Amino acid sequence: MHALPSATRRRLGVLAVGGALCLTGCAGSAAGLQAPSAAGATGGAVPVTGSAAPTPSAAAPSSSVPAVAPSSSGTAPSTPAVQDPGADEPDEELAATDPPRPQTTDVVLSYSYWDPATASVLASGYVSPVIEDGGTCTLVLTRDGRSVTARAAAQADASTTTCPELRVPGDQLTAGEWSAVLRYSSGTTTGESPQAGVEVTP
Repeated sequence: MHALPSATRRRLGVLAVGGALCLTGCAGSAAGLQAPSAAGATGGAVPVTGSAAPTPSAAAPSSSVPAVAPSSSGTAPSTPAVQDPGADEPDEELAATDPPRPQTTDVVLSYSYWDPATASVLASGYVSPVIEDGGTCTLVLTRDGRSVTARAAAQADASTTTCPELRVPGDQLTAGEWSAVLRYSSGTTTGESPQAGVEVTP
């Protein structure tokens, strides 16, 4: 083989170095061009321009009828009591236009005795807790099935209704023990005292 001239060898060396440099630069440029796409694949999300379409709501409209929750106690609902229709019916014997029925009250016979000075039996008493005018006090003397009475108008007192002194003349009585009872009656009240003995000695 023939040796190349020195000038030619220098040109070939320069070309070889330039080609190597060109190959190195091109490889770097290719790596730089591929880096953004790789970063986009492995890195953060790529921003999207423009507005996203609105997503329709999946929630169904609420019903206007309230839901009734079952009882947590587990017991069945109570049944309303059935009222007896006749429970509130008024008393047939007492009409709405009738006056109030008389009510029983306490009648006290304060005293009853034979008074020789007047030759009569004297008695008096009161009615409690009624306080009213217009009532009637009646003294009833009974002996051997025979009764003698004396009446007087009752008078309202501060706390009771008093019966003024009643008198039964001795000429209507016979000697002996009589049974005395004081009775009271008015438009709203009636009453009778217990019996008391009275010895008549004309």
